[in-house]
Amino acid sequence: MEDRKISVVILSVDGSDVSLFAIKKYSEELMESNHHVVAVLVGERTDVAFNAIGPLDKSLVKALIEAEEQKISEKISRVKTCMDECKIKGEIVRAFGEPGPAILDKAKELKASFIVTGSRGLGKLRKTLLGSVSSYLLHHAHIPIVVCKMPS
Repeated sequence: MEDRKISVVILSVDGSDVSLFAIKKYSEELMESNHHVVAVLVGERTDVAFNAIGPLDKSLVKALIEAEEQKISEKISRVKTCMDECKIKGEIVRAFGEPGPAILDKAKELKASFIVTGSRGLGKLRKTLLGSVSSYLLHHAHIPIVVCKMPS
């Protein structure tokens, strides 16, 4: 029996039900023993705007950052629980910036074989206005993308 080369697989996750669905679909239909799974969660921080005329309230900024970190920790916990339940061995890493480009940067850095992502199934108008990470990945990726659309 020959040894198979380890393939890095990126799971694009945000802790939502849609991304957890994609994790489950990966485990049911695509997971193989030679996969090294890296779940990439792009941390989104709320921009802190302040009035240039007045002083910056450091305690407010600190409270906002702590609240955002708490949200990100909860998302990571949901992803980890799902991966454990699906018996997926791998790691969860954070990336920063716009989700689409950040996921592709991580995939290039890790020399990933393919990316798995979920899709909320937004209509054309909503997708145009709100943007879509899965759409961005499909149009800009250098490797195959598996889009898992959650049933209605």
